[in-house]
Amino acid sequence: MKKIYLTISAMAVSVVAFSQSVIQQEIVSAVAKEVVFPMPNASATDPTDTLGFEELGNQLISYSSPSGYVFGTNELVDPQFGSQYNLEYARGFIVNDPYTVIGAGFIFGGKNDVSGSPAAAKVRLYGLAADRALGSAQSQGPDEIGPAASIETSADLLFADMDTLFPAISWVDFNSPAWMSTDFAIGLNIGDLYNGATNPADTVYLLADADGDSDGDYTFTRIGIAPSSSQTQTLWARSGALLQGGLANNLAIFAVVAESLTSIEEQGFLNGIKMTTYPNPAMSGESITVQYGIEKTADKVEINVFDMNGRLVHSIAEGDRAAGVHSVEIPAGTLTAGSYLYVMQANGSRMAKRLEILK
Repeated sequence: MKKIYLTISAMAVSVVAFSQSVIQQEIVSAVAKEVVFPMPNASATDPTDTLGFEELGNQLISYSSPSGYVFGTNELVDPQFGSQYNLEYARGFIVNDPYTVIGAGFIFGGKNDVSGSPAAAKVRLYGLAADRALGSAQSQGPDEIGPAASIETSADLLFADMDTLFPAISWVDFNSPAWMSTDFAIGLNIGDLYNGATNPADTVYLLADADGDSDGDYTFTRIGIAPSSSQTQTLWARSGALLQGGLANNLAIFAVVAESLTSIEEQGFLNGIKMTTYPNPAMSGESITVQYGIEKTADKVEINVFDMNGRLVHSIAEGDRAAGVHSVEIPAGTLTAGSYLYVMQANGSRMAKRLEILK
């Protein structure tokens, strides 16, 4: 197992400067799990794009420590400075085209109900702004891009709805959709799971991919500091900035956005690919056109369709394809009524979208 060292930087009364005193804590990564394409549940809205699959590495990992989890409930107490604990995690998304963000998804590694009545987590949508997060452990204040101060929209994710049966995704719809024309972040605030300001009563943690699968610039942790002489203060940091030696990876957080109403020719590429279907929703007696675009010539282009139980129900091997827009057909009668996820892979990129079949 790979060992990583978490640097808990004790903070003085002001949140603009870290103390030079640090506590170094060993973090151990658990056995990795192969990434698959799990199904959305019935609460997700009609035709949708799901952003965030394509950047994930090939494995998801659990990062833990003696005091909690790297991406979950975690508190470390220092006799001199008080408590430092993890309040919220966020993953940033790069916007090529404007999106209407309608929900979010999370892959949890585990949870533990200790209190008998766990609080809900707060799912939040933020814009990204300059000088909102600590960029390194040496930063004297926020000096890098991070979640903005204002919340665009939010929703509650009940503890009971946090599915820890890998590879299930826990989905939630925002209370209202939000139109985002610039880069944004989706955060999971677990602050209410703590008993008061400290001592987590109920625990939960997110999975993330391996170190090096990302540059780590868009993986954020919001920490709470409760010095013995003042009230609790909070501050965002790049997650890797809290780890000695750094940690550059992606959180298993996904954005659900409304399907673009523009033609595929007008849509922008996401990591070199784009895709849509029509009609969607479709009737079970109709053939379905899957239209996809690739920015560069690709080999071994594949389109696979999965049902709600994760079973592969239809596969299209396109092989080598030149750059441009291409179309394939799913024959009428192939898919019965229900919800499906159709997944395209090309040039190392993946894209997953929702498909609805009516009676």
